[in-house]
Amino acid sequence: MAQNEQPVVRAHDISYSKRSYRSFEFASFSVGAGEVLVVLSSSHAPARDLLLAIAGLVRPTSGTLVVAGTDLTAARTLPFGLGTRLSRTTAGLGVFEHVAPVQSVCTVEEAVAREMRLRSPRGGTSDALPLLAAMGVATRAGEQVSRLDPASRARLSAALALAGEPRVALIDLADPFVSGLSANDACELMACLRAYASEYALAVVVATGEERATHAASSALLLDEPAPLEMDSSADEVMA
Repeated sequence: MAQNEQPVVRAHDISYSKRSYRSFEFASFSVGAGEVLVVLSSSHAPARDLLLAIAGLVRPTSGTLVVAGTDLTAARTLPFGLGTRLSRTTAGLGVFEHVAPVQSVCTVEEAVAREMRLRSPRGGTSDALPLLAAMGVATRAGEQVSRLDPASRARLSAALALAGEPRVALIDLADPFVSGLSANDACELMACLRAYASEYALAVVVATGEERATHAASSALLLDEPAPLEMDSSADEVMA
């Protein structure tokens, strides 16, 4: 990121808690256009919540979070579910259980083309093959999602997040959708993401528990994980 450019995502000391549930705490980071940030956490929930916060679907309960010039913490006094939301053209989500699922009966190409149309409703392209090729999954374009192996599912999730070239793409490599993803496959995908982000000047944020994936990223964030960390249904309550 050039010195005179503002980061696409900027967070200062953001935390999230809800009733007895405590998630990430005091996270500070920035991600510029063309950069890939890895959010590293041994527990899935804090990293998932942080990515959903960047998408405007979970509002941090303290700190400041600005995405593409929009302060997502400014309306913190409003009830959950109200206030600023980011458009699909600003924040692209990969597969998130209960929040952004993918239909298992769709083919890979159908799923990504649909996301492209949703993000570019006025004359935007819905040709998914170039993006699938960039993510290394073009050869699986005609296969149903239900038949994919973990590595191909992870690449599909990345393609869904990148579809339509949003300002920031959010990918959860710890989601149950990609269960069984190997460390080598995660690292190979990270290299694809780094190249794509640089070429198209996108900011990419990836949640993972795989430390080796940080080597292919522009930067990494190790989340503070308060104990005890209780499971919560907050993701189920997020607006679709």
